[in-house]
Amino acid sequence: MNAFNVIVKSCRLLVGSLFIVSGLIKANDALGFMYKLEEYFEPGALNFPWLTDFALPLSVFICVGEILLGVALVLGALPKLTSALTAVIMAFFTWLTWYTANCDPFGTKMIADAAGNLVEITNQCVLACGCFGNAIPLTPYESFIKDVVLSILTVPVVWGAFSGMTKLNDRKDGLIMIAGSLILIYGFGELMLQWNFPVLFAAICYAAAEGLKKRWEGPAQEYIMAAAVTVVCLLFQFVTLNYLPMKDYRPYAVGESILENRKSAEELGLDPPTYATQYSFRNMISGMDTVVLSSDWLRIYNEPWFKNQYETVSYDGPEVKISEGYEPRIMDFQIVDAAGEDLTDTFLNRAGNVMLYVSKDLDQANTDQQSAMNAFAENAAAAGWLNVGLTNAPAEQNQDFKEEHDLPYSMYTCDQTELKIVIRSNPGMVWLKDGVVQEKWSWRDTPDWEDFLTP
Repeated sequence: MNAFNVIVKSCRLLVGSLFIVSGLIKANDALGFMYKLEEYFEPGALNFPWLTDFALPLSVFICVGEILLGVALVLGALPKLTSALTAVIMAFFTWLTWYTANCDPFGTKMIADAAGNLVEITNQCVLACGCFGNAIPLTPYESFIKDVVLSILTVPVVWGAFSGMTKLNDRKDGLIMIAGSLILIYGFGELMLQWNFPVLFAAICYAAAEGLKKRWEGPAQEYIMAAAVTVVCLLFQFVTLNYLPMKDYRPYAVGESILENRKSAEELGLDPPTYATQYSFRNMISGMDTVVLSSDWLRIYNEPWFKNQYETVSYDGPEVKISEGYEPRIMDFQIVDAAGEDLTDTFLNRAGNVMLYVSKDLDQANTDQQSAMNAFAENAAAAGWLNVGLTNAPAEQNQDFKEEHDLPYSMYTCDQTELKIVIRSNPGMVWLKDGVVQEKWSWRDTPDWEDFLTP
């Protein structure tokens, strides 16, 4: 085996394994990835609002496609098609992360409104690409560097495919490549994700593909292998979309303390981020404007050279972060009653059990299991639990819903974006004890009180 062949196989192994992990992490929380796509489709971002209605199918397609490409790269299946698609995807995502990293949150752009007239709007910068979901939050610049590295690794992959060097693995190469991939995925899951399921998922995908490879030797062999992997991916996607993500990396995951995650840097004895305002001044000699941060201005505003050479243009510039620091993991979680009173601390600090019945969109909430939720709430209340309905709707709509469905608990209002983070199901149930998340259920999994009490 020559040196370049080793390089090609190593790049296939690295890129393919990372594609599998990245696709799986997004498929684990396809709704979260959908929300990220919707951010990109906003008028102030890429300006594709018509794609918003297709965000979920696109999310699923990208997740499954990424896993499928990763498996194909490792197995050497359909090398020309696989490598070409990989190169196209990497070129697009490298451009996208470059665009995101260079987005000016204080800038503006021109777009056409519904009537075809050009209007100026503020940029809507996406602050994280969502490459690894909430598992590994990367800044736009970090995402760009990652994609540059992957793009470089893709070059030998493409060369190997179109030079005829890459073919469907034989038995020996297959064992080496699959074993190497599983080791890489296990290490990545253990060190970066604290989750070992990715290696099991990858093993199932490889087993499905290799099993059909041995039993089907017709001309469409590699497409049949791809179909088997696709079925595995879609089954996993079906489960996570219809229930809840298998692994939750959000600050409302089981075991997380909402009380602690809401605390400020000062409350935790940590340093918060530092911000400053951009002031604008004009050099009276050259006529050139310059920007001075408010933190620097305090040191120079009374200096003779500054007073004699510069005149004020504006003190109303944007606020910018000048140093990193701890920021609360939860910032917008509120429980607001009909009178507008914030009861969050009252409920979260309550000793004992609290069950939240959460609907991120009350208009679209599924009510098939509402009677089962009501029965659980009645039994929980009798056992001394506090039951709280939490929705995105105003008090009047909450009251109408309560009366229509005979809810045995009161309903309160919270920010819709935050509710999407609390639980992906609509509706869903979140069990808290002393402010710590104990368990979460989608509406399809609404627990029976008697079964719940049985260990």
